[in-house]
Amino acid sequence: MARFRPWPVTALIAWTLFTWGNRIPLLWASSTQTHREKVLGTIPIAIFVVLAVVGAVAVLVSADVLVGWARTAALVLAGWSIAYWLVRLPLILAHHHPIPFKAVHTVLAAVAIGLAVWALRRIRTPAPTAAPRPTPVDV
Repeated sequence: MARFRPWPVTALIAWTLFTWGNRIPLLWASSTQTHREKVLGTIPIAIFVVLAVVGAVAVLVSADVLVGWARTAALVLAGWSIAYWLVRLPLILAHHHPIPFKAVHTVLAAVAIGLAVWALRRIRTPAPTAAPRPTPVDV
């Protein structure tokens, strides 16, 4: 289980794959959208899935503290999640969607943004590591 640290980043990755992993088949099964709308709708979904997969690899090959490309991958996923929902949610709420649709997407956005902020805070302030062992002094 230690392999999945830092936990906030792993939670964001899991949530992203859970919420976006099934969206492409659902989108392409839609009979109400044009081919162009389906292609355009696939772009943000693919970005989420690719970023989550890269993030998962980064977490699996890293230690408790993400550095280098692993840190960058986590930062990009968290930033993309926040930016996407800050733009998309107001559009959903302003559009003529049913109330349950708006409620579900508000919850999805709140969870994604919350996890992204948690991951960003964890990336910026890594968990404390054990103090190095003192070296024996020759007497």
